[in-house]
Formats: sequence, structure tokens, C-alpha cells
Amino acid sequence: MQLYRKLDLSIYYWLVATVPSGVTVEDGFPTGTLELPTVSISSLDVRDKPFELGGCNLDDIFWRIDTFAVNKAQRDELAYLIYKELEQGIPVYDYDFGFVAPPQIGTLVVSKRNLKVIHVFADLVEKLYWRSGITFFTYYEPA
Repeated sequence: MQLYRKLDLSIYYWLVATVPSGVTVEDGFPTGTLELPTVSISSLDVRDKPFELGGCNLDDIFWRIDTFAVNKAQRDELAYLIYKELEQGIPVYDYDFGFVAPPQIGTLVVSKRNLKVIHVFADLVEKLYWRSGITFFTYYEPA
């Protein structure tokens, strides 16, 4: 399995473990019927950035977590929880060994977090819901 896919899976399962039970977690932006509350994770960009002298490079990955909630309080609670938990970084696991207790192979180090409320207007959507987006960058640090 490619390292990038392991990063995707690790952040997805980290998000599942972070949010309260009863919150749906989607791998990618939700399509179809939206069940509230829902959070989704999407990898937006991967770019190469120089690191130290000597031509070493790190991949800088841009992520977005969207929250969809029933009301303002629920949206804020989910968004603040996720935003705060991102400070710790995200453990990366080797899913080549399976999905039950795989070994940790590194960490996604988080930087440039941004939390933004997204206004949804009742006249533009069938069902009014409360939404926010959290964007952030990560780089992979092997164990």
C-alpha cells in the first residue's frame, strides 16, 4: 500500500476516534443524502517543499475537514474539538499489517490550522444545516 494511502486511512480513523459516537464520518466530501451530524475529510493538495540544505524535500499535504450539524452549538462543539485535537498531530499506521492494531510508523505533523464557519442559506438548500470547514497542512515524520 502506498504511503499516501496509509496517511489517508490514518487520518480517517483518527477522525472516527476523535468525534463522539453518533457522528457520521465520511472519507471524502459527502454525496447523496446527508445525515446530520457528519464530518468529512478530504486531501486537497500534495506539494513538494524544500527541507534543510542538500536537496531534501518533504511533502506538504493540504487537508480539509467539513462539519455538518443540526444547529450552531453542535457545529461549534465538533469544530472546536477537532481543531484542538489537531494540535497533537495524527499517528500514522501501517495498514499492510491489517486494520486491527497495526503498528505506528510515524506521525502527521500539523501546521497552519484554520477554522472557518460556512454560511448556508435556507433559500439555496432544501434543508438548513450548520457547517464549518477546518483546513490545515501536514507533513509526514517517520517514527
